[in-house]
Amino acid sequence: MTTLKHSILSLTIGLFSAMFIGGCAADAAGVDEKTTAEAVSESGNAKKGDYGYEMKDLRLVSGEAVPAADAVTPDGRVAPEEVMRQANAKIPALRACYAEALKKDPGLGGKVIVRMHVEKDGSVSSSRVSGGSIGDAALGSCLAKELGSMTLPAATKGSLEVFYPIELNPSDLASSAPSGA
Repeated sequence: MTTLKHSILSLTIGLFSAMFIGGCAADAAGVDEKTTAEAVSESGNAKKGDYGYEMKDLRLVSGEAVPAADAVTPDGRVAPEEVMRQANAKIPALRACYAEALKKDPGLGGKVIVRMHVEKDGSVSSSRVSGGSIGDAALGSCLAKELGSMTLPAATKGSLEVFYPIELNPSDLASSAPSGA
């Protein structure tokens, strides 16, 4: 019985060591799970669409650099990088929505998650707030409307569900306007 306990203990210690060392190795190699290239993942939440993405949080400061990639992947999906490029182009309009809300509540901050359904032809057929920590309905509607105004390229793979969290921090509007604005 003691041998079995020692074997289980050794196995447990070995597994934790491997997980710890693996994590440290990733850190040492500069691997960041939130890099732009890894910022999205296929979503199990794509119930309405044929596929989906959960995007990295969008901040209303200068547009984040997006890696070069074709707008449509070889298998016919809209590339997540294209969704990011389109969202970055909407930052000035999103900032205007937030600035209007801050006039009523200067401390308003948190996160709004916008869910968009993109048709096969690239048009956004619905855009709505699906979660977050902001209770301002007018702000949420404005953000959803602006993100929903993007037109993505047509994709042969089918329709797409996008979940896009938007981080809202009053100090982000105090920073300089995004480049290209």
